[in-house]
Amino acid sequence: MDIISHHQTINCSIQIKNTINKSRFIASVQEVKDEYEARIFLKSISQQFPDASHHCWAYQFGVGDRMISQYSDSGEPANSAGPPILQAIKREKITNVMVVISRYFGGIKLGISGLIRAYRDTALKALQAAGKIKKFPLRKYIIEDVEYQTLGSILQSIESQAGRIDDIQYGEKIKIGVYLPEKLQEWITQVVKNITKGKARIRFGGIRWYRVQ
Repeated sequence: MDIISHHQTINCSIQIKNTINKSRFIASVQEVKDEYEARIFLKSISQQFPDASHHCWAYQFGVGDRMISQYSDSGEPANSAGPPILQAIKREKITNVMVVISRYFGGIKLGISGLIRAYRDTALKALQAAGKIKKFPLRKYIIEDVEYQTLGSILQSIESQAGRIDDIQYGEKIKIGVYLPEKLQEWITQVVKNITKGKARIRFGGIRWYRVQ
């Protein structure tokens, strides 16, 4: 499967308040990467606002054909809260994000259509306030058996491609961990081979997502 070139997520966690017909809606937004992080975030918001009438939520994480989304109406009428929140997330074209909206009932019923608008609009306001960033994937490469006299040339080559040095371990020989776009796999393999005259070895590690500077 092709590696996704980038994805969009929120720039920062945020919490906003919105009052509609005396009901208070508090939207909390945070970046999440899996169901475990989503559960932890929901629990923290439930503890922060323990007396709220409802804690309705939606999340979406993953990229491409591995994208997962889920929602909950948390006791509100069916499909009046969770789906509108998820709709806001999809409208903003972002992923790896969760929105929890805690509602304090103000005594005036909003009706199904009113609830849908309230949850959707509150989620949109929160997401837009959180802002967007792009993140792109880098593959980790572990370069082993590097001799000291070739270290500088290898690092210079990596930096010329905006690579990120993860760690350098010094011993009898040197081990370097570096992140580069996966499309540069052949390039880094050839560079290391040429500089070290085939004496160093390269292993491929996992993918990490970085924000665009």
